[in-house]
Amino acid sequence: MIIGTAGHIDHGKSALVTALTGRSMDRLAEERRRGITIDLNFAPLQLGPNLVAGVVDVPGHEDFVRTMVAGASGIDLALLVIAADEGIMPQTVEHLAVLEHLGVRAAIPVLTKADLVESEWLELVAAEVGQRLAGSPVAFEAPIAVSAKTGQGIEELRARLAARAAELPGRSAADLFRLPVDRAFSVAGVGTVATGTAWSGRIALGDPVLLLPQGRMGRVRSIESYGCSLERSEPGARTALGLAGIDRTDVHRGSVVVSPDSAWLPASAVDVEIVLQSDAPRPLVNRTRVRFHLGTAEVMARVLPRAPIEPGGRGIARLRLEDPVVARGEDRFVLRSYSPVTTIGGGRVLDPQPPRRRNVWPVDLASPRPAERFRALLARHPAGMPVAALPVLLGIARAEAADLASHEASARRVGEQWVQVGVLEALAGRALETLKAYHRSQMSERGMPLETLRRSLKAPDPLVETVLTDLATSGRIRSFEGLTALAGFAPRVAGGEEEIDRIIGLLEAAHLSPPTLAELQRQSGRTDVGAVLRLAAASGRVEAVERNRYYTRDALDQFTRVLVELGRAGDIVPAAVRDRLGISRKYLIPLLEWADNRGITVRVGDVRHLRHA
Repeated sequence: MIIGTAGHIDHGKSALVTALTGRSMDRLAEERRRGITIDLNFAPLQLGPNLVAGVVDVPGHEDFVRTMVAGASGIDLALLVIAADEGIMPQTVEHLAVLEHLGVRAAIPVLTKADLVESEWLELVAAEVGQRLAGSPVAFEAPIAVSAKTGQGIEELRARLAARAAELPGRSAADLFRLPVDRAFSVAGVGTVATGTAWSGRIALGDPVLLLPQGRMGRVRSIESYGCSLERSEPGARTALGLAGIDRTDVHRGSVVVSPDSAWLPASAVDVEIVLQSDAPRPLVNRTRVRFHLGTAEVMARVLPRAPIEPGGRGIARLRLEDPVVARGEDRFVLRSYSPVTTIGGGRVLDPQPPRRRNVWPVDLASPRPAERFRALLARHPAGMPVAALPVLLGIARAEAADLASHEASARRVGEQWVQVGVLEALAGRALETLKAYHRSQMSERGMPLETLRRSLKAPDPLVETVLTDLATSGRIRSFEGLTALAGFAPRVAGGEEEIDRIIGLLEAAHLSPPTLAELQRQSGRTDVGAVLRLAAASGRVEAVERNRYYTRDALDQFTRVLVELGRAGDIVPAAVRDRLGISRKYLIPLLEWADNRGITVRVGDVRHLRHA
């Protein structure tokens, strides 16, 4: 369990953590000199024989709220610290808003400095705090009064924390590994060390890792948690990773360490649901510049809302980020105004890898139910969603994502993509309509070239192949010799068989010296001579010896007989064939090559022999 402090400056957060853990929180010389916390500090808290919680102490000064947000991200339980002698103060309210926007599930209001006030005053402050927190979405327990100076209430608070830790459900170890970095430094003999809370998943010694958004590959050299060296990290624990192959200068707060075999990608835009605070100074309109806090990262962003978001309202928007972040579906974030800097809202990530166009916004995109969000994401990504990316897009573990997708009737797996069934059905309809149009315009062609059909559909190859296979399997189309046709389609020519006979008659008259297609077109007066002859070739009446020249079957049979007669007597010499048939070299050479290709003859130097004597 990760416990985080929150509250106004000088309300005793660091003193409280020291009283609980026995460790001083003034890590930096500047903190000791100024007497305030200016950076994140961490300590382990022993709550039982085998139960250790991590405590994150955050600064309370208004100048360091950005640091507080980084520390509060990923905590399981918050200690909202309120000094009994002062009560709720401005930073108390802002820190509470941060906890609410980050979706922190539970919290305990801690009234510190109880030794400085009378019991009656303490009761009044406790009543005020309880009333103020009653409407919060964070599940607050009853306030507890403590004094770090006298020890009052410390053991009771420790007991409450232990009870909470025992009840808290663990984070899934089978999930994708992600650790947002909050500190980085170098250690002699180890090298670069990155620390943070492991939000999900596990990593082991020797495993490869990827540092994002920098894109640096490395390897886990060491793992430490709460002062203990480990073979494997645990989700939801404070973790220090020694990283081999990654330079210290590449790692900073806001970086994220992930497993490289998963689908984490740096995003320059995210689609989100925003809740704007009622005290926000102005609505969020197109291109409003804001500070976007996700995990330990803070980047500038432009808000592109579907409609202006008024103070106290909520809405859907795209955030254009000035620097990339590593986001996941359902991640919580905080928004702060550009200037003056103050917390104005927050929300959750709906699509961490949105399509470039933002004109498809299904209603269920903001649904709390993963199955409905899955259907909405499918509608936004018609080309399909990678199977490996589903846990990142939905914000759930691999096994849960796989099970959800496999039971979704409106989705189908195509290779390594999940695709909306409706997209495949629409693509199949386009394929059938394309073939119908082709048959109407080219009715004498036996079919449309398969590659032409593929290109005309203008869809990813796996989708096209799936659709064409489905149509062939269902008997709606048939494919042959590189062509595709509708089932039941029969090619025909204007004028019917009589016209085919007439064209073939022109070839018969020419015998072994037939005209080219262009010459035949002029002789016949038809523009579709090529299609007519391809149709005749399908029935074996003619054959293309050259690309633009056809011969009748009788002519080719006579040519073959001559070759056989000459070949049985000896070598087949081109001059002998020419003299025997009385044809010029223009026709002879293609015919001889045709005989070679048909396996009738084999060429040896300048002569030929029968392949099978």
